[in-house]
Amino acid sequence: MASLNLSDTRRRHDFFQQGILTNLRYWQRWLPEHQSDVAAMDRERDPLLRAIGFALELGAPAWPAVYELILTLAPWMERRGYWDQWDTILKQAVAAAGQLAAPDKHTNLLGLTARFLYRQSRFPESVAAYRRVIRLARQIGDRFNEARACTNLGFYFVERGHWHRAEVLCCHALDIFAQLDHQHGLAHTESHLGSLYFFQGKWDQAQPHIERACALWQAMGDQHGLMYGLMNLGVLHSQREQPEQALVYLNQALEYATRTGEVTVTGKILMNLGVAYRLNGEPEKAEEYGRRAEEIHRHYSNQNELGRVWQNLGLACLDQQKWAEARRYLEQSLTTRRRLNHQYGEIQSLTALLEYELARGHRARTIARLGEVEQRLQQHHRPELGRKLHALLEKYHFVRSEDTG
Repeated sequence: MASLNLSDTRRRHDFFQQGILTNLRYWQRWLPEHQSDVAAMDRERDPLLRAIGFALELGAPAWPAVYELILTLAPWMERRGYWDQWDTILKQAVAAAGQLAAPDKHTNLLGLTARFLYRQSRFPESVAAYRRVIRLARQIGDRFNEARACTNLGFYFVERGHWHRAEVLCCHALDIFAQLDHQHGLAHTESHLGSLYFFQGKWDQAQPHIERACALWQAMGDQHGLMYGLMNLGVLHSQREQPEQALVYLNQALEYATRTGEVTVTGKILMNLGVAYRLNGEPEKAEEYGRRAEEIHRHYSNQNELGRVWQNLGLACLDQQKWAEARRYLEQSLTTRRRLNHQYGEIQSLTALLEYELARGHRARTIARLGEVEQRLQQHHRPELGRKLHALLEKYHFVRSEDTG
């Protein structure tokens, strides 16, 4: 057998390049066959990412293959929460696309980056990235990435209570996806519009959008998308104070999260299960599910979701008359949401603290909290929270008077 002479620099370069490309082709064949196998994907993650890293350093010869591999792998990396490793890969890929003058791929990778930043609760960076994607997509006529960035940015504004902006962006995205006949885009945007009307307390408008999203995901066999739709239906039924139906949908969503290897969204599902159990008169179970959600969101340092979890844990403790724990969780929730400048969430946390003061019979503190809540409601015009506030005051038969003792 003839020995391989690697003394020549050019031969060495060609040899290593060929090795990288051969390895890349192996992973191109392997990934589609195993991407639904959670154990196999976790086991082979490190060698797969090393292969991508070497290929990105190689540049143009490996670019088409490594780009497709990154697109295929992105949802998995996000679901499993392997964020530090994926952050490095995305930065390398975006830089490579810029160097290789591939504007369409550059825009697509920036869209992945924006979505990834959102998952990490790095909201200002995510918003800036989505806006950049929209500008670049319009410059090159990339309608898909324009629509994807618009619908995802619209969902951000839904959660922040900027509902007019959210509706404009999502409706624009829906029109584009309909023109493109892009079923995944249509499903996600229908879901985002459902969330918009849900946050506004317009239940009858929200439900058809969420159900259309679920039907689209089911028709495509998209279990991960269907997980989101079922979770949203569960939350909708919780808000309608139909906890038994909410529990059915949320448990189905949890099953799909397990099947698809989703870790980070599992925390949201668990939290919403806690909410449903509280509504169902089971505060101990509500606390149990809240603590499981807290553990996940602490692990991924997801401050946005921790603000929600702590509010619901506080209310679950309140129902059990665990006064000190309830107050601690509710104050943590308020502090976190104020730090994130989450105005809608701040009002929710203040309302939960008002519920605490009402339950304790602290009249002076109740009146002080009520003043804070009313001031925020006037500043940010939240009619659906105003309705919730009045229902809460009626529940405790509270009538404000001049006596603040």
